[in-house]
Amino acid sequence: MTVRHPLIAKFFFLSLIFFIGGCVLLKGERNFSKSGLTVTFRSLNALDDVQNIRFQYPIILSEANIRNHLLSLWYQDIVSPRKPRPVFSPGVASKLAPLFKNVLRKVKPGKYLHFMYQASRGLTEGQVFATAKNIHWRFFKINGVAYSNDPLRIRKPTWKLVRMQGQSYQSLQTGGFKKSIKNRIIANINLPFPRHRYPSLSTTESFLRK
Repeated sequence: MTVRHPLIAKFFFLSLIFFIGGCVLLKGERNFSKSGLTVTFRSLNALDDVQNIRFQYPIILSEANIRNHLLSLWYQDIVSPRKPRPVFSPGVASKLAPLFKNVLRKVKPGKYLHFMYQASRGLTEGQVFATAKNIHWRFFKINGVAYSNDPLRIRKPTWKLVRMQGQSYQSLQTGGFKKSIKNRIIANINLPFPRHRYPSLSTTESFLRK
């Protein structure tokens, strides 16, 4: 059969390539679900901006350390700023810490952990992986609200993560400038245990100005 529309044929061919590529990425993914937490071991090929990152395997952290990391994740509304709020409550962090401890140990080389936690307030979704000295947290949704921080306000801004002691934002080099990605936190793997969990007002204000 003669193809009369080469552009259509080319489009079909490219679509087939993307479809096959997507199947390859999804092939071999393993899921684990318990207590509202669903995790998937995904290929590093699905991550962006990780060319210079040296990943750590296995990821061995104590339950207390993981709980401390979970309780040190805070966020704040952008348009109508209120006091920062924890991503995970103390009760939820205590429930999830042993689960994260087990699944992080099972992450194989070439993989990272994608997670979703379904609670009554909505879905919290993100990614986590480790280097020798840091834990990298990336959030797409918190309590059912998707992240948006468009400086042009084409999309309504929603929330941003708030840095605590021992944490920093991931930054990207764009056009000679460094841009902080405020849904991505890089935390010291041995994050200090704070005396007071709530960030002090002065600390929070200094972080928000940066």
